[in-house]
Amino acid sequence: MEKLVEQIKKLVTVDLAGYWPKDWVLRLLALLFAILLWYFVVGEDKVDTHLLVPVELVNLPRDLVIANQYKQQLEVTISGPRGLIDGLRRQHISWTINLADAKPGTMAIRNEPEELPFPRGIEVLRVQPAHTTLLIDRLKEKNLPLQAEISGEPASGYELARVELQPEVISVSGPEALLSRISLLRTMPIDVAGLDSTTIRQVPLLLDQELMELLGEAMVTALVVIREKTGEISLSNLTPALVGQAENLAYTVSPRSIQVRVRAPLSLHQDPAALAQRLVITLDVGGLEPGSHSLSPTVSGDEPIEVVNIRPEQVSVKIAPNPQAP
Repeated sequence: MEKLVEQIKKLVTVDLAGYWPKDWVLRLLALLFAILLWYFVVGEDKVDTHLLVPVELVNLPRDLVIANQYKQQLEVTISGPRGLIDGLRRQHISWTINLADAKPGTMAIRNEPEELPFPRGIEVLRVQPAHTTLLIDRLKEKNLPLQAEISGEPASGYELARVELQPEVISVSGPEALLSRISLLRTMPIDVAGLDSTTIRQVPLLLDQELMELLGEAMVTALVVIREKTGEISLSNLTPALVGQAENLAYTVSPRSIQVRVRAPLSLHQDPAALAQRLVITLDVGGLEPGSHSLSPTVSGDEPIEVVNIRPEQVSVKIAPNPQAP
């Protein structure tokens, strides 16, 4: 009886070890991962949300430039499992536009929902704007002079002499169509109200939005030169000094005195005699032979005195041997 039982066991018992795969552990792990993925992709609750996707322009030729304002972010509405969507916020997803074949003119690119680089399991419901429109122009460099804008009045008795800007010219690179319309750049108004002395200011340029994008917050240095107000005054009975006289010759000047009209600070007008002393008036007779000569007086004054005219412009000089010479 016992022998019969042993024979039956041998007939019904199967050696399972011979049929079990050797890599059964890896296969089991793969099955578990598949089940988890199915749960997150299919089994998890789906949600709808909005994302801002940056627009990146690549491979634009160096001699071209984008000349218009365009939407630099797409407003994308997506739907998908909550876990995947939460993970998107930690990823850098962008819409890349290849401009390698771009040419001057208007270029419209359709923002295709199916081409946005979202992972599998994310459905793109809507993209705004549907198109990205680019105005492509040739890149041009132009030197633009600067012009100072002034506001206010200096202190009483003073005036604005000049404004010196540094730099005087700014080089700008930008769209050819834009730069062709611009001949110079202006500063923001420089307030000189109440000034009675020269000063230095840092002044921003007055730029519209297009130029602001090219130059940013551009600043220049302004030297504001303030001086006392000036006016013209005539000084009479001024006698020129003879330069280069020879000891053996006698000189007779006619007329002996001249009139000089100068421009000088108003404070100097109060004392004409003192103002006249600040002038140097000469007649150069050096090397002249005896006889009659017509000469032009030379008048010079120190700053800020400016000679306007001289009357008469010519004087007569008679030269003769000096009888008193040894």
